[in-house]
Amino acid sequence: MFIDTENILKLAIRTTEKPVSLPHFKKFILKSPYIRQVAFIGKAIFDLPDFVELIAFCSQQNLSLIFGEVGPTSIENIEALVKYGCVMAINIHEGDPNIQKIFDFQSKYCLPVPEVNLIVKSDVKRTPQDSLSDTSYAFYNLADDTREIACLNMLEEPLVDYDGSLLGCWQNPDKKHPINLFDLGMEKALNTKHYKSILKMLKTGKIDTSCPCARCPIFVSLLWANKTIDVRERVMDK
Repeated sequence: MFIDTENILKLAIRTTEKPVSLPHFKKFILKSPYIRQVAFIGKAIFDLPDFVELIAFCSQQNLSLIFGEVGPTSIENIEALVKYGCVMAINIHEGDPNIQKIFDFQSKYCLPVPEVNLIVKSDVKRTPQDSLSDTSYAFYNLADDTREIACLNMLEEPLVDYDGSLLGCWQNPDKKHPINLFDLGMEKALNTKHYKSILKMLKTGKIDTSCPCARCPIFVSLLWANKTIDVRERVMDK
């Protein structure tokens, strides 16, 4: 099995702990011209000293950007979100004063992007029993709605950590990741024996304890529902 990475147009980068290394990121993108969209998951990306340079570079490379969460940041960084026209969507907490600043810059530059999605704080308090009930229900029904199941991102929109460690999907329970996408490049990383072993386990349903999916509640739920996943063909009943 060979994974043709030129058909993978999207990449997600987890920046919940630290921002990316800009030189590392640039080098990777320049070697991966087929990537058209990058989503930054986590507000630590706004801690990058060269944030404006990051946006300008992505604009030059015709990349579309999505930011999963806007954190506290400078007015220069907020302006960059609008000015370069490559940021398609951002998620920002309701009541954040930067919301108005974004709208002001949209008026200044006469640009409709980015799309602003509000993160609404919930005041609903749950009891331990509520949490247990929700968790139990969710666990046994994780395989019911397979349209958005995390496993599909393994090839549609692979997730890497801020340092390039290949996680595959947002549900990966392991802390150590032996494959570095930024170092190896997309083709070599996704065609490593370890990554293809993960894809094989999802497709066959045969548990390989060396794969992180073996410790994932979504995979266990799929087994419970007698289903397997081919990330190319989606979900299949056994």
